[in-house]
Amino acid sequence: MTFNKILVPYDGSPASDKALEKAVEISKLVEGSRITAIHVIKEISTPVFDRVIRSPGTGEVISFAEYMTKVYQEIRDTMQKGLDERKRKIEAQGISIDVFVTKGNPSDKIVDYATNEKVDLVVIGSVGLTGVSKFVKGLGSVSRNVSERVSCPVLIVR
Repeated sequence: MTFNKILVPYDGSPASDKALEKAVEISKLVEGSRITAIHVIKEISTPVFDRVIRSPGTGEVISFAEYMTKVYQEIRDTMQKGLDERKRKIEAQGISIDVFVTKGNPSDKIVDYATNEKVDLVVIGSVGLTGVSKFVKGLGSVSRNVSERVSCPVLIVR
């Protein structure tokens, strides 16, 4: 089996750094392969989006929905900047890589991407930034959920 399309869910954790490193190693062995690093910003569902608050930055009165939009944009910009830096370093090694930042349920978005893009291999960290309380049989909830739902091979990196 050839791993031409390699997907790496990336959340900035040490485990996701190791997963990205492992994907680079694999990609060096498979001519023409391409890595995609995906970061999913977890959406916060809350019934108070119609409430108003004072902006921590400006003190102006804004809706909670406006505030959350700004928070999501800051998170997106920060992660995109970090992934773009990793992309430059990986491309300097002659490896093809795309980076993608989106919003939603991490497991669902990763599985959807892997399915829709016909990914050949998912390389995922064993435990990400979801917290120790999410461990199930030694795996993070996202890595476990993804490994159970995708149809391609999954390499879980510790």
